[in-house]
Amino acid sequence: MKIRHGTVAAISRGELVIVLAPEGARVDAGPALADALAAARATGDLRLGHRKSAVFHQPKKSACKRLGVVGLGRAGDLDPERLRRAAAVAQGLAAGLELDGFSLVLAKGALGDVDPAAAGRAIAEGLALGAYRYDPPRQKKPGKKHGTNCKIAFVGPSKTEGKLKEGMRLGGVGAAATAFARDIENLPGNLLTPSKLASHARSFAGGAIRTKVLDKKAMEKLGMHSMLGVARGSTEPPKFLVMEYRVPGAKQNVCVVGKGITFDSGGISLKPGAKMDEMRYDMCGAGAVMGFFHALKNGGLGKHKPKCNIIGLVAATENMPDGSAQKPGDVVRAMDGQTIEILNTDAEGRLVLADAICYAKKFYDPKKIVDLATLTGAVVVALGHEMAGIMGNDQDLVDELIAAGERSDEPLWQLPLWECHRDQVRSKFADVANLNGPQFGNGSTAGGAFLSFFAGDTPWVHLDIAGAAYGSTPKDYYKSGATGTAVRTLLDWARTL
Repeated sequence: MKIRHGTVAAISRGELVIVLAPEGARVDAGPALADALAAARATGDLRLGHRKSAVFHQPKKSACKRLGVVGLGRAGDLDPERLRRAAAVAQGLAAGLELDGFSLVLAKGALGDVDPAAAGRAIAEGLALGAYRYDPPRQKKPGKKHGTNCKIAFVGPSKTEGKLKEGMRLGGVGAAATAFARDIENLPGNLLTPSKLASHARSFAGGAIRTKVLDKKAMEKLGMHSMLGVARGSTEPPKFLVMEYRVPGAKQNVCVVGKGITFDSGGISLKPGAKMDEMRYDMCGAGAVMGFFHALKNGGLGKHKPKCNIIGLVAATENMPDGSAQKPGDVVRAMDGQTIEILNTDAEGRLVLADAICYAKKFYDPKKIVDLATLTGAVVVALGHEMAGIMGNDQDLVDELIAAGERSDEPLWQLPLWECHRDQVRSKFADVANLNGPQFGNGSTAGGAFLSFFAGDTPWVHLDIAGAAYGSTPKDYYKSGATGTAVRTLLDWARTL
């Protein structure tokens, strides 16, 4: 999505001019559009409830061919999510008319009391994510995308406009990163292998970002047998991706860890065949981390300079069931020496994350660790598809991520993580088991409890994004498939470090 800025007078020409306006007696979008808006109101078809829209064809003498209006609802109800969705509706109008570009005018009062920078981010995200379309591999080339060029003007004080523009710039970067995450998350497992993920990581290298990729031999040398046990059943070689965003002068690190199971059959504990194809999405934790680094590469932090380096770690492998695959009852040793009893090979995500967390602690001594994973179906049962679960050993860090999720409209709901949950995953045959018993329930918390043994005393939180990663209710800036969830949350959080 290409977004440019201009004045109302300059952009009030062409095929389509769309006005975002709150409910009120009069829409003020500047003198250039005053007559057209008055005529639109006179038709009785001008509705300004949230997401209500109409297009009015203009007389031949008019500078613009069509005037579109998208309602924002009552000014007192405005928030970033309403702005994001309204912007996506506007983009949809232009796309529906099969226009390459359009103009967008933010009428007086269109931001309500929303911080201009937050409003700008939301509007840019709505435009860009509304335009997103995954193009699957087909014999016929995909048709042309429409509504991908937008010129924007704002009716209001210049001081506000400056903050709005900077917000739009950052929102554009975050949206592009989210679209990147959606693209790789939507790919089938044969097209997005661990090696392909590694290629994407290498493409980020340069400037402040350094990358390296560990192969199976390097992981064996480090004793990463928890992850390698998962990889044993696949002919695709596993990869461990390390991405470093280096800040000059920074002496501390934070680590963001993603589960990268590029296809999950369940291993020997084979999943049912129905919907197994959806296990392409089992790498969406990795997708979030990769999208986050896409944003860091492209200036997603804006003017903010974090006080610490940001380290991205992705444990990438398939989980397949051949004769070499690990079996229920096997015992493996993680990188830090802890032993793990494998009760179910389909509880594999926590196994690869365990070694990733160990790697983070050994080589980066992080002040904070955040891991993201499509870890459990249980979190979908508990929370549905509209939010992700969060738990951890540090309430301040949990609160930081919840706040970032609220600002990004990617809500997180805290689940308990108590000592009784840790007791449930202690093993008779090893230090810990990768599953609790069916008599306990609380499958999502059990996954977090398992990971807590490897986080130890390091401040750590776990985001179970299995529900939020795909299958959410369609909305204006998300239609279907992968959502790219958590990219914008991580980016918002990073701006507070």
